[in-house]
Amino acid sequence: MKKYRAYHTTIKQLAKRNTLPCIYASSIDRTTLWRWKQESDDKYTGSKLQEVEVLESFISRKEAQVMMKTYMKVVLSLGSVISGSTTLYRLLQQNKEGLVQTLHKYRGIIDIKLVLRLLKVPVSVFHYWKNQVFYKCKTSPLNLCKRFYPLQLTDNEVSVLKELVSSEQFKYWPICSIYWYAARENLLHISLATWYKYVHILGLNSARVSKKKSYPTGIVTRAPNQIWHADITVVKSLDGIKNYVYLLMDNFSRYIINWRVEPIVTGEIRVQTIMDGYREHMGQNQDLQLIIDGGPENNNHKMDEYVNSSEINIRKLVALKDVPFSNSLIEAQNKILKYRYLFKCQYQDIRALRNALEWIIPDYNNQRPHNSLKGLTPYEAFTGKAFDIEGHSVKMKQSRQNRITENKKRLCAIC
Repeated sequence: MKKYRAYHTTIKQLAKRNTLPCIYASSIDRTTLWRWKQESDDKYTGSKLQEVEVLESFISRKEAQVMMKTYMKVVLSLGSVISGSTTLYRLLQQNKEGLVQTLHKYRGIIDIKLVLRLLKVPVSVFHYWKNQVFYKCKTSPLNLCKRFYPLQLTDNEVSVLKELVSSEQFKYWPICSIYWYAARENLLHISLATWYKYVHILGLNSARVSKKKSYPTGIVTRAPNQIWHADITVVKSLDGIKNYVYLLMDNFSRYIINWRVEPIVTGEIRVQTIMDGYREHMGQNQDLQLIIDGGPENNNHKMDEYVNSSEINIRKLVALKDVPFSNSLIEAQNKILKYRYLFKCQYQDIRALRNALEWIIPDYNNQRPHNSLKGLTPYEAFTGKAFDIEGHSVKMKQSRQNRITENKKRLCAIC
């Protein structure tokens, strides 16, 4: 009678995985090996217990403990590297759908919170990404169901925002000025951060002229007509000629008190702009500090003769000489006029430049709300108007409640 050889279940499983050592594979019949490979995974009840025994045996060994400690050190090291860089977070954000799908698939096997902690992704952010993946709604710019997320803007609010940002009237205004205009006119009551968020999502970002440099904030007063700033900026027209824009500005309100465009730089023109501004806006014996640069147009006998006259009370201060700060406030003002207005158009000659400033200066002074002035225009701040903070807060809260009520009434495919 022929004797049959019995094989351990481990050998059969190794053969099925094509990892059987050669010493066994060469001694076992090929048809037997083929038959083992065709067997289903669940044929041998309790086969997984053997894997547990092997794991326990491995963990009990000293080298296994060293290996596990080494892996943990590597993980901690990677965590410290990741925490100092935003590159990984940006990559995860760009591929959030794949991350969410993977973690959701293995949610019963792995500790999701531990994985998120290692990836430096907040749990709240992950839940937001998960809702974006599993609760997509094409009717929302945020791709989120408005009933589940009722705080997002309503369709009407999105339409108002689009219309304002795309309007030719606000072509030269920054988003923060449009935001304050909408609030002042009771058109839209949302936060400035929400404005920037939706402008980005809707692709309404306007093309900007690149800025050469930024200026730090200098001294700031608490009332108009305490400090004025005088400066000259250069604008080149298409005829190749440099044109010099003389500006005189109030410190507190950023109001442009006087301006002129001339083809030359002279102390006489500089003094005349200050004289005209003082005569129109300053009372008798009212003290005023005038901050200027160290150029010859500001420091000459005509300027000294005027500021030292007994009819006025002007104290001339040269930036970085008589005072420790620069004339940065009006230099930043020049940057606004250039990059928000002038550089978006072309001017054939000095006459065309003057015509442009005839509407640019009034638009800047009287129409365009400033974020630094809490939504007031420079003229309003210059004339002493105060911002109604309490009224603005009430309107924001009421608008928020109306938004929640309207969005919760909506129905979509997800709901």
